[in-house]
Amino acid sequence: MEERSLSNTLVAALRARGLTAEKLAEMTGVSERFLESLIEDKFEALPSLPYVRGYLIKIADALGLDGEELFKEYLKDNEMVKRSGKNDRLPENRFKTPRLTGKLLIPIILILAVILYLVLRIPVFGGANGLLLRNLEGEITYSESSVFAVSGRIGDSYKLTLNGERIYPDEEGNFTAQVELKEGFNTLVFGVKKFLGKEKAVTKQIFYERPVDLSVSQNGEE
Repeated sequence: MEERSLSNTLVAALRARGLTAEKLAEMTGVSERFLESLIEDKFEALPSLPYVRGYLIKIADALGLDGEELFKEYLKDNEMVKRSGKNDRLPENRFKTPRLTGKLLIPIILILAVILYLVLRIPVFGGANGLLLRNLEGEITYSESSVFAVSGRIGDSYKLTLNGERIYPDEEGNFTAQVELKEGFNTLVFGVKKFLGKEKAVTKQIFYERPVDLSVSQNGEE
């Protein structure tokens, strides 16, 4: 079971209400950059505690959550960040090359094997850009419905946007987004950005044509 955290709570609430960080920012007056810092656990980019508490209460009201509980989660997560490097120590001689013994070599090999597995695995399920679109395989997709549910999967080290709006996947990287279509061609631009990398765009088109009502045409012929 995944450990409860402020980031997980916010993402679950946004997903449950079908909101994006941009929409929530419009509703609460809290900047989108502040919201993304909370979601991505970038506490060093946040203001002092009184401001954070006030913002969290606004966010909680909009999402139907308890503001004080959100603030407690923030304090808990922030303390964890502060303690993360507390007991780190430099070696006695920083210029001395450590000798690799058998006990050290085995964990290093295991870590390298895991990293190699993850690097090879992401392109398999996520495509060249870390993105897999399940129902938009070709360049053009045809639809007879004015609402199209885009579904797919994104690598866990990637950030995804659709026509400029942030898309938040679940814990396994799966996502679904509802797109309203106008008649004719509709362009969908997926922005895929890896951590510390450049954003790449994946463009797809959906052609929507309203279905013909056969009953009306048959009555007209009679």
